[in-house]
Amino acid sequence: MKFIPMAALLTGLAALPALAQTAAPAAAPAQGNAPAATASSIPAGHIRAEQLLDRDVYSTDNVEIGEVEDLVIDPAQGRITAVVIEVENRLGITQKHVSVPLDRLRVAPGERRVTINMASGDIRSLPAFNR
Repeated sequence: MKFIPMAALLTGLAALPALAQTAAPAAAPAQGNAPAATASSIPAGHIRAEQLLDRDVYSTDNVEIGEVEDLVIDPAQGRITAVVIEVENRLGITQKHVSVPLDRLRVAPGERRVTINMASGDIRSLPAFNR
């Protein structure tokens, strides 16, 4: 009997792409507002936030520091200004969060890690970021 509700759910999910394709186009933005993004793919060299969040962070001396926890966005400039890193101790327990400029990170496409342009001791000595 449990197969009937699952079948109904799957049938409903299968219809979503068709609904999205037949939706009416959005109204034009008001004068002075930036137009909505219409790109169908991500430009070369760009990544999605989803691909950056929760990545392991390594220092220049190849020590795992923690992971990318959050992004700080400046809405006026429309760009990421800083990355919040969860700094972990040797047992993997969170010590604190720190904020570093995005340009301090090097992201290798296809890898699960991010390298920060700092030594592990320097990262651990950064002041805590109040979330």
